[in-house]
Amino acid sequence: MRGVIDTSQELLTEVVNLVEYPTAILGNFDQEFLELPDEVITTVMIKHQRYFPIKETSNNQLLPQFISISNGDPNKNAIIIRGNERVLKARLSDAQFFYISDCNQSLSSYLPKLENVTFQQELGSIRDKVNRIINIVKQISYQLQLTPQQREEVIRTSLLCKADLVTQMVYEFPELQGIMGEKYALVSGESEIVAQGIFDHYLPRGSDDQMPKSLTGIVVGIADRLDTLIGIFGLGMIPTGSSDPFGLRRAANSIISIIWESQLSIDLSDLISQECNSFILSKPNKESPLKLLKHFFVQRVQSLLQDEIKIDYDLVNAVLGDMDSEYIERALQDITDLKRRTQFLQNIRDNGILDKVYQTVNRSARLAKQGSLEYTELDPYKIIDTNLFEKLSEQELYDSLLNLVSTVDVIKTNKNYELLIEGLINITPAVNEFFDGEDSVLVMDKNHKIKQNRLNLLGILRNYGRILADFGAIVKS
Repeated sequence: MRGVIDTSQELLTEVVNLVEYPTAILGNFDQEFLELPDEVITTVMIKHQRYFPIKETSNNQLLPQFISISNGDPNKNAIIIRGNERVLKARLSDAQFFYISDCNQSLSSYLPKLENVTFQQELGSIRDKVNRIINIVKQISYQLQLTPQQREEVIRTSLLCKADLVTQMVYEFPELQGIMGEKYALVSGESEIVAQGIFDHYLPRGSDDQMPKSLTGIVVGIADRLDTLIGIFGLGMIPTGSSDPFGLRRAANSIISIIWESQLSIDLSDLISQECNSFILSKPNKESPLKLLKHFFVQRVQSLLQDEIKIDYDLVNAVLGDMDSEYIERALQDITDLKRRTQFLQNIRDNGILDKVYQTVNRSARLAKQGSLEYTELDPYKIIDTNLFEKLSEQELYDSLLNLVSTVDVIKTNKNYELLIEGLINITPAVNEFFDGEDSVLVMDKNHKIKQNRLNLLGILRNYGRILADFGAIVKS
């Protein structure tokens, strides 16, 4: 039977730095231990003994063998391997005992024990945390319009997601949390969807880890992390510098990455607001962490877009409105659309299309600041007084804006930003004529009504651009 060493780069690096005169020796263990879950055996070998597991070449199944690295006299290898086998047998025997004992009762029977495990002194036990996770899961389920069955599955997953923390196996091998939860759920007769969700809700465990695939794991994972963020922020324990003992940056990054990966329409702003209200109701002597937490999420989005996805800094600022409140709210309401807009901006910058509309929208946006038009106003017919027009160029720009109204309505619904850019390119000649043509106008006219009317024309154009980004924050290529 041929086998291949299951080489962990982390273990290999560790062992290389532990030994000076390495000798690889082959050891064996009893076949009966293969009845344990593979993850238990490999955790014992890799994390606790620094041994390399061996898997069968044809089917990737574990073999009852391992490789250990000796730093001693090669002539003593027989003695060394017997000692290694003895230690591994003892470890696996303990694991076997824990596994059998844990499986003798259902996973749900462990829930009362969670009341004796503290999550954080002021935030209560892990059981209290599970209750809060369930509440957040219900809100996400409502947002996603899950079916009754899906809703039942995610709630069941959230109820059981931490139950394995008080099993004997996870107490002895904490790195198996979630992994054993999935195994014990299946043994207890839970559905595969619930079991998979228990494992998935811990993902990603690090920056290079896999993302959760199951809907149950996605929803519960977001709820779990959000509960931690709201609770810890609510207690005023906000990360500063390199200090982040609760891993809050990692938790926020994971929530954002999970939403991006799953492309689900989750309104983070609404979730954060509701849960901050719940926090204040439970702790009326504390201040709401709402404002700080929203700002924290925007910072994490900004960092991920620039550092991980490699979007130019000014384009990131443009979709965040250079941190203006309306854009921040829009960003958190749909961070998947936010990511899509930054990538679209980067693409049209790279292929030169952005240059064709930059001057048109940016110049209009800068001047529109002198006016008072709300960012939300998109209908020129409502606010432009054509009786105040003095030049043909004003009428032409107005007509061009009117022609875009129906297109803008479509764009806001289907997020077709290519269509928006096409419309802005088409309106460019009218804008150029308005500013610089033979029939150009002086926007800042002495007559206040005429000036405001012209500023409103530019404000409408600026607002069309803001459907994609704040062009005023973009630096010219």
